[in-house]
Amino acid sequence: MHWGEGRFEVDRTSGEIRTTGRPLTPNKEYVLKVQAADTQGHKGPPANVAVLAGLRPPQFTNASYTVFVPEGTAAGQAVLVVQAVSFQRVPLSYMLLANPGNLFNMNRESGAVSLTQAVDYEGGHNLHHLQVRASESSTGLSSAAEVAVHITDENDCTPEFMHSIYSRDNVPETTMPGTSVLQVLARDCDTGLNSEISYFIQSLDFDISAQGVVSPSQRLDYERPNHMYEFAVVAVDRGRPARTGTASVRIRMANANDEVPIFSQAVYKTFLSEDAGPDTLVAIVHAKDPDGDAVTYAITGGNEDSNFELDNQKGEGGGGGGEIVRHGVSTSANLYTSSRRGYFDLPFLRLARSCSGNKDELRSPSDTTWTR
Repeated sequence: MHWGEGRFEVDRTSGEIRTTGRPLTPNKEYVLKVQAADTQGHKGPPANVAVLAGLRPPQFTNASYTVFVPEGTAAGQAVLVVQAVSFQRVPLSYMLLANPGNLFNMNRESGAVSLTQAVDYEGGHNLHHLQVRASESSTGLSSAAEVAVHITDENDCTPEFMHSIYSRDNVPETTMPGTSVLQVLARDCDTGLNSEISYFIQSLDFDISAQGVVSPSQRLDYERPNHMYEFAVVAVDRGRPARTGTASVRIRMANANDEVPIFSQAVYKTFLSEDAGPDTLVAIVHAKDPDGDAVTYAITGGNEDSNFELDNQKGEGGGGGGEIVRHGVSTSANLYTSSRRGYFDLPFLRLARSCSGNKDELRSPSDTTWTR
């Protein structure tokens, strides 16, 4: 280092310039020439440093400050402490020169900056520019610094569904798995990850996509309590900790003729006197359709000579029975075999049952043999 009249020195390793202790002339500017060199002795271009002797104003530790304040920070809580150095070693006082909206307060002694009221990120004004000053009362010297305050989002909003209950009526029970049934939608008033939502469903019968589309995960069934599926959907944001919202879904089913009627028993046995006359009640058979459709009855075998007839409308609605009666034709010996007890065995009358108003075919294992 050159010039400076021997009143300054530089640390050869750190580059710090200090005074040597010799007195300085007030209000005089000293221009120093500093040069750097490597270990091989190669020198770079010099730099000039101007030093003005005299009273030096306070200096902040940073030329400017940036601070991030979470929304919801309580009023009066310090969000930043600024510090300045007095070269005269006298007490400093701090104050705010620029304070838009009077949203901030500053402690005159400590330099602590705090809020005068709680702030909300969703309010929209999230960047505040302040100016702070440090001053010496004894010398009147002061300096200022800029402060940028950013209000940051906290996960303080809970996901909310657009509807508390989502419903869909008349969904056919034949709806294939993966078919869209309805879509739910939730919103979160936060921003960033705090506003990103994932959907979950509390049902083994349905799935839900990332977009909230609800679809069957397996075959549906009309024959269930109240013919309805009811379950909850959950929206979860990605905040820490996460927040959740829920809604209900009700899927009301429409019946499809996908079930065949079933007799109450596989074999019906009855006794008939050999002298039974026409219109004698022989038996009542019962069948029920799981779909809830009305049931009609027909004899499909073993009655080639029309010795018996069946009331096919009896028990309409699926809960009654079909009445089999003796027809008004004489009993033929080749249709009945006499037993020692004076009873007659009817040779294998096959009863077909069908749903009225549809063409549903019977499953062959369900064909019931009516015997005696």
